[in-house]
Amino acid sequence: MVAYLSHLSAALSWEVPHIETVLGRKISEAEPVQMTVSSNGARFSVNGKKVHSCELPLPPRAVVKLGDKLVASPELMFLQLASELSIHRLILLGLQLCSHPLGQPHRAITSKQKLRTFVARVPGHRGHRKASRAVKYIENGSASIMESLAYMILTLPHALGGYGLNGAVFNYEVKLKAELKKRLGTHRCFADLFYEKARLAIEYDSFTHHSSPTEQGRDAIRSEVLRRQGIEVMHLSTIQLYDTDACRDFAHNVARYIGKRIDIRTKKFHAMHRALRELLPESSSVTGAD
Repeated sequence: MVAYLSHLSAALSWEVPHIETVLGRKISEAEPVQMTVSSNGARFSVNGKKVHSCELPLPPRAVVKLGDKLVASPELMFLQLASELSIHRLILLGLQLCSHPLGQPHRAITSKQKLRTFVARVPGHRGHRKASRAVKYIENGSASIMESLAYMILTLPHALGGYGLNGAVFNYEVKLKAELKKRLGTHRCFADLFYEKARLAIEYDSFTHHSSPTEQGRDAIRSEVLRRQGIEVMHLSTIQLYDTDACRDFAHNVARYIGKRIDIRTKKFHAMHRALRELLPESSSVTGAD
């Protein structure tokens, strides 16, 4: 029999960034410890833990050693939680699993490619259908939970409550021209969200890193440098993101710039948009989530 940490316990073991925002109230179910065993009959031999069972075959390295414990791999954990989380929280989980500090993709827990490959190899497993759907909307490279949430609101299809402005990538690296390197004191900079075809950068201006006069001055200089490189810059503030009307206005301005039109026809949009907005952390805790 194989027994390993799984589900919520695996998510905590992998230290997914801002897991409390990803899971919401679900995080209260992280105790007792959750495990999965490879035999249905063995579920009753593990005391004091919430025990799941899985007798279906799994790909190699679906269960891995983490420290001194066997743990569901990030990809298997994603599949396991597909049957427990809403589609929005599952997408957010995927974005956070694939997030990493600027310019350091090796520090991501996993990648969209690994998630997609794993999910494709486990048909018949519980949660497979929702996981397959969620993977389509996951992108590598978010650098913060708020970037992930802004991305979801702007890019998810109308049927999932987003504005359907797909095509953005996270933290696109802009290599500066020689004459502009000295202006910023670096040879490159990163655009929080970037529409490459339209040459549009969206900068998320958080309370933590963009509120002081000095920081705002640097942002203005950086924006003008990017414009010198032929990149238009739009700034999305925390206040705009949290204000439904202001965020909608921002989305329409983005749509106009990238040559799209937001024409919402699905009846699901408003309910799904509310559900999507419920993922936003309480405003009092936003500074810690930037």
